[in-house]
Amino acid sequence: MKRFFVLIILAVVATVACTDRDDDVSTVNIRIQNSSASVFQEVRVVGKDTVYENITAGSYSEYLEYDEAFQAMALTVVADSANYNYIPEMEFTDPLPIGFYTYELFFDESNQLDLKFKID
Repeated sequence: MKRFFVLIILAVVATVACTDRDDDVSTVNIRIQNSSASVFQEVRVVGKDTVYENITAGSYSEYLEYDEAFQAMALTVVADSANYNYIPEMEFTDPLPIGFYTYELFFDESNQLDLKFKID
């Protein structure tokens, strides 16, 4: 009887431990990866009233939820007391499906802000 009880408890613990962040997702979730050597004091998504703050060099922000988002969106970044703008080269019309995504931000060889889209 004790073995049966222990097996039931182990099964319950294993079931609860196997849930992850993807299980209860109902929106698009985007985070910022700072792949530059600068601290991003502020990353603002233009037209979405969304702001990520204090993303240190080489680190990630927290995920923020969006009702609708795209593979790339216009951004304004404040880094080292300077403003940088990112405008996507093409306009994306199909919204992203529900899930987790990363905008990796970095400066190209001409010191222009650039974005690499990642599916998490």
